[in-house]
Amino acid sequence: MTEILEVENLQKRFGGITAVDGASFTIEEGSITGLIGPNGAGKTTTFNLISGFEEPDGGTIRFRDKNLQNIMTPSRDERVIWGGASALTFGAIGGIAGIAALGLGAAGTLGTIAASAGVGAGVYAGQEKAKQSRASHRNSRPFMLAREGLVRTFQITRELEEMTTLENLMLAPQNQAGENLANTWLRQDAVDREENAVRERAEEMLELLELDHVRNERSGNLSGGQRKLLELGRVLMIDPDLILLDEPVAGVNPALTEKLMARIETLREEGYTFCIVEHDMEVIMNLSDTIIVMSEGKTLTEGSPEEIQQNEEVINAYLGGN
Repeated sequence: MTEILEVENLQKRFGGITAVDGASFTIEEGSITGLIGPNGAGKTTTFNLISGFEEPDGGTIRFRDKNLQNIMTPSRDERVIWGGASALTFGAIGGIAGIAALGLGAAGTLGTIAASAGVGAGVYAGQEKAKQSRASHRNSRPFMLAREGLVRTFQITRELEEMTTLENLMLAPQNQAGENLANTWLRQDAVDREENAVRERAEEMLELLELDHVRNERSGNLSGGQRKLLELGRVLMIDPDLILLDEPVAGVNPALTEKLMARIETLREEGYTFCIVEHDMEVIMNLSDTIIVMSEGKTLTEGSPEEIQQNEEVINAYLGGN
């Protein structure tokens, strides 16, 4: 099997506390990997580092052989777009100020706008150079990882509370035609067709997760378990390669937990890869192909569920032994 994620000597400190202390492990493509450990072992911090929500103090993370920091670096196209936006903004301000204060003619106005545009571009370039020259500068842009196919859920859900359950799901797919303002005017038919396809898929997801009865309910009014299901549904709507699940069945009733476990196994067979942090050991042992155990910020051991259950180091770590 191919390694889809490689974590090597990962480190993260918060003041004088070392949350992750040299953790190293790999995740195989098409597998379900459980990440477990006692409270304070560094599991959630590791998830935050892998998903780009925290900046590592040391070590490397590679997703499909790409360094995560490189994935999150602004692309050339982005720099051009933002440079142009800065230039146009300064140019417009300068042009308006020139017309108002000096009463210039057309030629003078164009000259003022051009000069202001140059100033805007220069300011943007200077800001970027200053940021990149700082030794502590890192790129922390998780949305870039989502575009690459690495997504996560959260222990505390982050739904858009004022939007309905259905709208939350429909918002998830990336690069929708309707996101482009020009398309809403020039390609309305294409926008409508895509929106109908997304709606149909969202309706199927609601049925799968047994949320169809609250499809039009504001997500802020859902129960804790329903919010967990909604967040899982949003992740699946993106159709990612690697899914990090943080406490996916917490607050979910046992009957639905079994259905979710079966669905995750089916998705694995379809080519999805999962890494799961979960305190329910029955879920982890029944679902995982491989289990990684963390303790005090380090990788303690890894192996099959059977091997982990019989490992004395793991038993001692959970029971506080030496």
